[in-house]
Amino acid sequence: MGKVKLSIKLKNQLADLEKIKKAVSTMATAIHCTQRKFQEIDLILEELFTNVVCHGFSDNKEHDIAISLSCDDTELMIRMEDDGKPFDLTAAPAPDTRCAIEKRCVGGLGIHFVKHFIDECKYYRKKGKNIVVLRKQITNDRQINSDSESK
Repeated sequence: MGKVKLSIKLKNQLADLEKIKKAVSTMATAIHCTQRKFQEIDLILEELFTNVVCHGFSDNKEHDIAISLSCDDTELMIRMEDDGKPFDLTAAPAPDTRCAIEKRCVGGLGIHFVKHFIDECKYYRKKGKNIVVLRKQITNDRQINSDSESK
């Protein structure tokens, strides 16, 4: 397959979620990932983008959010950059999912899902920007086993 790259620039508007869905669909087709992996990638980006739009800015101004996707034969790298309030998702506490729904605190589940569906997450702040870099294996486990068995 080789390396596949895709970059999109978005505004801090929920309407731009549609652009993310199109980009993920384009990437999924190019890398031939499973429907399940496609849905996981879509959920990851939807959660990250929605959090930035809804919680990242204290003004009513327009802001840019940049997302780049880069994929080789085995893994997808996602990089998201915004100039919102500092927020390190790697330091966000895990929600208590054992607690009854009526007693749970609001929030935190989206980041919990993001962390669940990725293999590695890094956050840093540089020149007033949040930068999140995620790594996700995209190779189907059965495909890896079949490939190694046939060698």
